[in-house]
Amino acid sequence: MDLHHNIFYSYRGPANDNSDRDSQLENNLTKALVNTLQLGGRQVLEPFLAELKLPKVSQPKFLLQRRDLPSGGAWHKKHRVLLGLSKQTSQWSSHRREKKVYDSLPDAWIYGDDVAILIESKVNDGAFDPFQMSSHLTRLNRKNGGDPIVVLKTWEEIHGIFRRIAATLTNDHGCAAFLVMQFIQFLEYSGMTGFTGFRPDHFDYFITHDDDDTRGWVLDQIKSLAGQVLAGLRKVSPSFSNFYEDFDVGNFSREMDYCWVAFGPRGDAYRKLTHQTVELRANGVAVFVNTELKPATDRLKRVLRDTPFALRQALELVAEEPFELVVQERVQRRPRVMDYFPVMTLHSNVFVDQCTADVAWRTFVEMIDSLPLPYLQIRRLIPRKNLLDRTFRTSPSQ
Repeated sequence: MDLHHNIFYSYRGPANDNSDRDSQLENNLTKALVNTLQLGGRQVLEPFLAELKLPKVSQPKFLLQRRDLPSGGAWHKKHRVLLGLSKQTSQWSSHRREKKVYDSLPDAWIYGDDVAILIESKVNDGAFDPFQMSSHLTRLNRKNGGDPIVVLKTWEEIHGIFRRIAATLTNDHGCAAFLVMQFIQFLEYSGMTGFTGFRPDHFDYFITHDDDDTRGWVLDQIKSLAGQVLAGLRKVSPSFSNFYEDFDVGNFSREMDYCWVAFGPRGDAYRKLTHQTVELRANGVAVFVNTELKPATDRLKRVLRDTPFALRQALELVAEEPFELVVQERVQRRPRVMDYFPVMTLHSNVFVDQCTADVAWRTFVEMIDSLPLPYLQIRRLIPRKNLLDRTFRTSPSQ
């Protein structure tokens, strides 16, 4: 995988300043949007405008980084629109006009005989500059002609629109279909869409270990997925909503063949408790419950002594889907550095036969109790094929 094979994705260059990179990304996103709409033709532009509930543009023309239309009179148009695009939902309101304005520079224009659409794009959390937006509105205002229409969308919503447009295009549409798919991919690679479903690129990185841009994209995807998982855990387990305070993403260096994220109390507190973890690897996603630090393993030992069958009964309820109980012994090599030695692995199929289950469970309980520092994982792998075969949402409302 190489992000730069996408026709819109560009090299970052030597700049280290975040604001400069944001400015470059804003310009490139806007340019990619305009080029896709212009070169894709009416089969792309018209459904895009329809999704935004904007009027059709007859004989459409496009501009980038121009203060006004060539005629110098965007305010003359019958339909005038300020289209704001941002990474997150914006709190800016057109009702709060700033009295002091300046000569703003719009990111792009789409215009025709009786329509002028001014585009302003942002990539940093939806923070539109109120002075800039007021300046844009002043440019679009006309006396006795009504106020301009204001449409605010997130890039994730734009991604969903183009996903729906892509579903209407076939190979017969040639260039249009190709451009739309490249633009969809560019939005994903640029971190504008959040996690929208698994694709081969998520898993292939751990085989090829591509450049830092690719690793950064995988990490952003993991964080976005973690946010969705955290919300899901709170929803399906409302009685444990106080437990699921936050998530923690592990260190992800270029050489690592996995990336993990853990869920539980905020900060390091989750490590002292049995908690959930999700791990992305080349062969799929591992979902597991792990008990590692001594406060957590001591609590596990007490549970197994006081109610030895409670955990077993819970595991039997979910034994239809394969999982493993993995026990390792932790041995301290030096302060804060531990070595792990495999001790025992129980497959979920041992619970099928009662006799086998009894023997295996007694051995498991005795093993946990005898180890000074046990490490337990209840682990399930979801193969990449199963994840790629599923249909995922295309917008936040679905």
